[in-house]
Amino acid sequence: MKPLSHVLKQESPILLAREVVRRVRKKWDRKRILKMMEQPPRLAVRHVGYHKFQAGDFAEPTRTCITGFADEICRGRFPFLGYGTVDLGFPPAWNRDFVSGTDWPQISIALKACIRHDGSDVKAPYELSRLQFLPVLGKAYRFTAEERYREAARNLLSDWIVQNPVSVGVNWTVAMEAALRAISICFLLDLLCPIRPDEQQWLQQVTNSLWQHLVFIEAHNEFSHLVRSNHYLSNIVGLYCLSVFLEGKGMQARGRLYARRIEREILHQVYEDGGDHESSTGYHVLVTQMFTSALLLMRARGTNPSPKYSKKLRAMYRFLLESSNRDGELPMVGDCDDGRVELLLDDLGQMLTLPVEQRNSLRVSNLVGIGSALFDRTEGTFEDAKWYGLNIISQTDTGPLRSNVVVFPQSGLAVARNGEAEVLFYAMPNGIHGKGSHTHNDKLSIVLRIAGQELLCDSGTCCYTRDACTRNRFRITAAHNTVIVDNLEQNRILFDTNALFIISDDAAVSPIELLSTEQAPVIRASHFGYRNLGVTHTRTVRLPESKVAILEDLLLGGGKHTLEVNFHLDPAWEIVSLENRGRSVHCQASGKRVVQLEFTAPTDLSAEKVPTQISRTFGSWIPASKIRLLGEAALPCTLTTRISWQ
Repeated sequence: MKPLSHVLKQESPILLAREVVRRVRKKWDRKRILKMMEQPPRLAVRHVGYHKFQAGDFAEPTRTCITGFADEICRGRFPFLGYGTVDLGFPPAWNRDFVSGTDWPQISIALKACIRHDGSDVKAPYELSRLQFLPVLGKAYRFTAEERYREAARNLLSDWIVQNPVSVGVNWTVAMEAALRAISICFLLDLLCPIRPDEQQWLQQVTNSLWQHLVFIEAHNEFSHLVRSNHYLSNIVGLYCLSVFLEGKGMQARGRLYARRIEREILHQVYEDGGDHESSTGYHVLVTQMFTSALLLMRARGTNPSPKYSKKLRAMYRFLLESSNRDGELPMVGDCDDGRVELLLDDLGQMLTLPVEQRNSLRVSNLVGIGSALFDRTEGTFEDAKWYGLNIISQTDTGPLRSNVVVFPQSGLAVARNGEAEVLFYAMPNGIHGKGSHTHNDKLSIVLRIAGQELLCDSGTCCYTRDACTRNRFRITAAHNTVIVDNLEQNRILFDTNALFIISDDAAVSPIELLSTEQAPVIRASHFGYRNLGVTHTRTVRLPESKVAILEDLLLGGGKHTLEVNFHLDPAWEIVSLENRGRSVHCQASGKRVVQLEFTAPTDLSAEKVPTQISRTFGSWIPASKIRLLGEAALPCTLTTRISWQ
């Protein structure tokens, strides 16, 4: 499996020819577009009114959270979800990985040269230079009218511009990073409006930089006929934002162009059931926020998207709601790098008040609240929605009414509930139509919640390029709650530093079947990642009672095979006993409840408690335990897992 051939072999000759033509034209277009930097047009920053602010609308904890975060920035202390609060100084070194201490030189750098595989991670300077703390400083200024917040924002932005000349250094290597940074700058300007007479020179500096961002993104946009993802989407959302905020020649035409492209992209990247086509809950959050920001920008501009756009975005929020628990936490599925368009209170509050090991970057109650305010629902938390002047419907005490069982057929996710038991069942296709990218080997894995708290959880992501071994350890089959046959991966992974986002498209999945939708839900799906062994894995999930969950793993085929099943326990649970009894294994775990786990098979089983790692924020992990079951069986055979609690 070669990384390039893996992508190319899936495509038609016509599409490949179109891609070749595009790449040749892009080299010429890039030179032509970059020349526009030499003679910038006369531009001004428009007051868009993206943010709406009435101090009396917000609860006091909101003010405290935002000003507390802004105070840290003013002290040169920069909070990150996965790395904690880091003392970087004021201003910080924008080209440094603050974890490894590695700097990138201030020269023109290609993306490949930025990824060194020496323990450094280019995402650290990228995250800092997205400048997403700037709108928080702007919000703190709106709350307090304290000049120090406004001055800190101006000084940090000016320093970034001076220290990062366009097209020079690590922060000018990817159009996505420039796009997200441009959005942050525009949002800051919106919050600081009106700009005072003594700030006009600073404003001109910023306006020139925004023009450079626009030209850079247009010259390096990440469109492809073969693979389109959150990167290209960020490009066109950033360009649309710039066209809305910048007033001058060509901006209105650009606005119409990029609005059309955003509307086209939601139809391409989002399934009919609302799931993002990258098969990752983390990227679903980022993409939902991108499409939401675009919608809010359209409204601020006095326009509305097509009904198809609104329908897809509504479906994306339904996906978030149905898969989250009542605290607004999503399960980790596929990659998650904590990416945001704008930091919300769920992010800020965790960074201020919780130690890293208690954080969860998929805590999205306020994002759900924004969707509810947009689409006349009552779920989620509404403090962030108030910044956009949205209509907020009074919430009821009963909370959201959720289905007993819901299936997202194209996305390959089912959620089944019965009393305290809630199972999320994954039969997701490999992301981006088989290209992989942010996919993990998690076919037929589950997350089990008991009274809203995860008992069986996903391992998460931890890192990308900082450590290739760690990267792969979190995405292999053994990192998920599913079955391994003959020690093989569901999808082949090339354990190579150049293939950290490549995965083979072996494990085709069947549609999820609903065998019962009554008070005792039953769901089933299969995957074919072991077809070379002549083996098919089918998993059936049953919730026969409010405090019982049953898994049946049917392995069809012939001959003897070694079998391994892993069950990862959330760190809040402790395995207190584990007994091997021949063809059955009995386990007890203690946490929010006392849970009994019983595993049975038509062959002898051995089980062990194994230390493992769980990651809920990018760049960090916490210790946990998993149960590893091992056996050898003649196929066909069925392994049964019964989980019950008092």
